Order: sequence, then C-alpha cells, then structure tokens
Amino acid sequence: MRSLVLAVGLAVLAPVAWGCPVGSDIDKGIRFTVDDVDTEEYRRIGPGMIEAIYTASDGLVTRNLLAQGVYLVELVDLVEGVPDQDTRVTYAFPGRAEDLAVPEPGGQVAYDVAVNNLGDLDKERQIYDFGPLSKINFGACEYDLIPIEIRYEPDDSGTVDLLYYLPAFGLSYYAGSDYTDGSDRYNYSNIEVIE
Repeated sequence: MRSLVLAVGLAVLAPVAWGCPVGSDIDKGIRFTVDDVDTEEYRRIGPGMIEAIYTASDGLVTRNLLAQGVYLVELVDLVEGVPDQDTRVTYAFPGRAEDLAVPEPGGQVAYDVAVNNLGDLDKERQIYDFGPLSKINFGACEYDLIPIEIRYEPDDSGTVDLLYYLPAFGLSYYAGSDYTDGSDRYNYSNIEVIE
C-alpha cells in the first residue's frame, strides 16, 4: 500500500518537475510572471544576445536587448510589435556581445559605455559586481542564481541596480534598485516555456 501511495505521489509530482524549463528552451522562449500581473519573455536572438519583452498590465510593452543576457544594449517601447524609435536608448559596449564577460560568482567587471539617449550622446562607466552562487525557486523549479549589483560613474543619485542572473539560461532579469532614499523590488515567478 505504501508503494502505491508513493507511486501516485511521484506521478502527481512528475509533470511539475518535467515542466521546468531547461537551458535549451531559451531558443523557444521563457516566460516569467512579474508581481502577479505583468509578464517578461526571454529568447536568444543571436550569438551572445538575449531579447527580453516586458508586457505591463496597463498595455505598455518594452523590449530590451541584453548582451550575454546581462548588459543592456538597447531599450525601446513596442507599439503593436514595432519599435517606437522616439523611445529608443542604446548602450555601446566595447567589443562584440559574445566577447563581454559572462558572470562568475565573486567576480567583477567594468565597462566604459557610450549612451545614445534619443540623440543625446553621453558616456558612463558601469561596474558589475557578481555575488556568490545561490539558489532560487520559481514554484517547483529550482535554479542556480548569481546576484549582480551595477553601479554607475558618474552618478550623483547613488543608484545601485540589482539583476538576478540564471546561468542555466544565460539570462538576467531586473530584480530592483537601491537608492539613497529607498529601494524597489520586483518578484518574478511562474517560469514556463513559450509554446
């Protein structure tokens, strides 16, 4: 009888475990639920390049292009699936996307970046601190996680952005920011493969 109960229990749990996305699913696309109302979809679009499309509950849709799944190279709003060039901001890193550093626990990297904000050109230094390897759960799905803190120079606001990097997929998502007068945090959950 105990064996039958165990078998039934495993049969119930098995689809959940089998339903967890794996690294190769990034080619099809991975979807997260954010703060229970929004979604963000990630997919590989080329060597060292991940596309992230965030859809807010109010209908606003933005697209980020992330070199090595970490380094923001483009941010733009989408209107009916088409980039709105009046909202486009680009970040030029040194070298090709696939040559930028892949996060390693306990590491650090800094890049001098050229910023084109709607035609206004500027430069900034971005410093990435890679934290210790830990684990994160999305329901029954558990993955390795490397937290990343990003600081900017010059930056009078003292902003520190926080990314969560998932090595299994080669992507990071924006988990929040710390400011001198407070912080924001975003809860990503319900990971699934886009079919």
